[in-house]
Amino acid sequence: MRSTNSNYWTRRTAEYSARDYLVDHGYTVIRVAESHTHEPVGINLIAWKKDGNVLFICARSIRRGSIKTDIEALSKLVQSSRYPGSVEYWVRYKAGWRRYLVDAGGAIPLPVLL
Repeated sequence: MRSTNSNYWTRRTAEYSARDYLVDHGYTVIRVAESHTHEPVGINLIAWKKDGNVLFICARSIRRGSIKTDIEALSKLVQSSRYPGSVEYWVRYKAGWRRYLVDAGGAIPLPVLL
């Protein structure tokens, strides 16, 4: 049964768009469905290349207002040291992806992906 929650569909569209971008750029990608996890963590995608570069990504569509809440939650993941790779926050805009590298103290903007 499909959800009628429009926020779910918008979020899912962003996740699939990010997944397709990563696959097109040589990554192997797994989508994490939070509805099937025992502990929601805010990560939508896990991506890696053969060189061992692992990305844990939270992908969102255009946001209104602050991204503060998402970044704070992801910063806690980084602080936990449970994720052996980079944690990134991606926001989909018409021109491409605005990305942020999340660390224990917040987030650092990365180059926009077109």
